[in-house]
Parts: sequence; structure tokens; C-alpha cells
Amino acid sequence: MNIIMLCNLGMSTGMMVKKLEEEAKNRGIEAEVHAYPMVELDEHLEEADAILLGPQIRFALEDIKKQAGEVPVMAIAPQDFGMMNAGNVMNQLEKLMKKG
Repeated sequence: MNIIMLCNLGMSTGMMVKKLEEEAKNRGIEAEVHAYPMVELDEHLEEADAILLGPQIRFALEDIKKQAGEVPVMAIAPQDFGMMNAGNVMNQLEKLMKKG
């Protein structure tokens, strides 16, 4: 699974990427997580199985959903991002992907 995380290029995004990759590995899920600035989505959309938005850009959720088409898109809750709660983010992502 290839997860794209969109952000405004903060240091905390890099930490969340690592936490999500660790969480996926612990669950036996083969996943790569890459962080890109929101303006680069077009360049990476083809490779995405899921798109996560950092809380700082959650305002763009509906626009990115339209742009992403069939690719599931989810905004990370500010409290999960702040606490680096990759387990909860992964739980929500798995639910979202089962719906799709």
C-alpha cells in the first residue's frame, strides 16, 4: 500500500510518516508512507492507494477528495497528530479503505 501524506512541510509530518510505517509493519501491512506538500498532489496522485491530510490543511479535504477520485482521502484529527497516535490513524484509515 502506498500512502501519501499531504502537509505544509512541517517537521512533525516526518515523525508521523515514520510512526505510520512502524504501525503498518507491526500490523503486518506492507506500506510506504510519503509526505509531500499539498501543491504536489498532482505529481504523486497516480501512485497513491490512500491520502492523508495533516490537520493544518484539513480545510482542503473536500477539494482533495474531488481531485483524488476513487482514492480514499482522510484528514488526520489534530489530537491524533499532536500525540503522534499512529495506531488510531491506521484504525481510521483501515475503516475508510474497507468502505471504498
